[in-house]
Amino acid sequence: MTATAPLPASPCKDREARLLDIAARTGGGGADEIEAVFLEGRSYLTRFSRNHIHQNVGAEEVWASLRVVVGNRLGVATASSLRPEALAGARDEAVAIARASDPVEDWPGLPPPRPVEPLAAYDAATAEASAEARASMAGSVINAARAVKGEAAGAVEIEEGTVAVASSTGVAVASSHTRATLHTVVTCGDGSGYAEGQSTRIGDLAARGIGRRAARKAADSRNPQPLPPGRYDVILEPAATAEWVEFLSYIAFSGKTFQEGRSPLSGRLGQRVTGEAVTIWDNGRDPRTLPHAFDFEGMPTSRLVLISRGVAKAVASGYYRARRLGKRRSTGHALPASSGFECLPMRLFMKGGQASLERLIKETPRGLLITRFHYTNILDPMKTVLTGMTRDGTFLVENGAVVGPVRNLRYTENVLEALGRIDGASRRLTLTKSNCVVPAVRIRQVQFTGATEF
Repeated sequence: MTATAPLPASPCKDREARLLDIAARTGGGGADEIEAVFLEGRSYLTRFSRNHIHQNVGAEEVWASLRVVVGNRLGVATASSLRPEALAGARDEAVAIARASDPVEDWPGLPPPRPVEPLAAYDAATAEASAEARASMAGSVINAARAVKGEAAGAVEIEEGTVAVASSTGVAVASSHTRATLHTVVTCGDGSGYAEGQSTRIGDLAARGIGRRAARKAADSRNPQPLPPGRYDVILEPAATAEWVEFLSYIAFSGKTFQEGRSPLSGRLGQRVTGEAVTIWDNGRDPRTLPHAFDFEGMPTSRLVLISRGVAKAVASGYYRARRLGKRRSTGHALPASSGFECLPMRLFMKGGQASLERLIKETPRGLLITRFHYTNILDPMKTVLTGMTRDGTFLVENGAVVGPVRNLRYTENVLEALGRIDGASRRLTLTKSNCVVPAVRIRQVQFTGATEF
């Protein structure tokens, strides 16, 4: 990913201060402790299909999550308004839920405050992007599709907002962010191609380039040939690599599932779980992702190595889970208390190699070049077995060259084992729509268990 200059400080200080002020006044109601998480912002979406824009919508979002503690009993309630009466109603509901809930015998209390270093994650040009700007980006993709006599479908999404966290223990943090995303599928006869881009800055999205990549894949995918199921060496482009890394987050990297024995890393920290080429970490402060300075408990984010050269090193936690795991501090990965996942790393990175995508192809005697996966599902979480389909650009590689498109195949694979068979990776890391920053990788002998007619 191309390095960019740092973003300027957020211009949303007034909104951040206002949210923290409202949070500070949201207390009482019989709660011994209370934590308030507020989100306020706007999002805009321009959708297109068959080479025409067909939807242009915007929404303002206000959301509050209140977690209260009564003794050692917890309750959580949400509100879609920051009006005093709405917040008081949510607080009272959370108190009632807490009083009716089972006690948490080892409850350590809400976390005390920790210093949070601010970072820049807000781009004014993105926040102010007009409908005409989004239409222009969609038009660039549509023009690229028309150039190959194809049709484009996809969306341009813009989001800007502020998150604030405050608690009765003294936590009080707020920050603002922006996000711009463009993704498209171009169809050309019986061929299709996919491309995407995401950044904190709309100016980083080269709509014309994204459109041309998808259009070129679509044109090159026409008349795909059947290929029998079996084991093939594969070259995964970043969107496909990210699919597997993202699923590993849900399967393996949560401290909650780790402690409950439901993670493939349970009892295996310090042990080799995959190949030496695999190093995966999370870092909410890295500008190459969509950065955020703190989690939903207001704890600071930092770099957390999960797998280092194939060895399991750590799992993500919030404050309560960290204490249960014998740690003094949260790793900064708490999700909103209303979420059932509790704690997850959401800004994952995977170490790259020394190659380019072109070199990975050139050094492959026979294999498949895969643009992305689709309909991925978990078959066995403890063995990290996933199944899914290739989609929107699957090509046969022979003697170091792409020789033609093939029909889509279904894979069924133990992902940790498969990643252990990586024998090449790109130097360039790419931020994908799933917030994973990953390379293209070449993996030996991935198992495909079914074929399709398209």
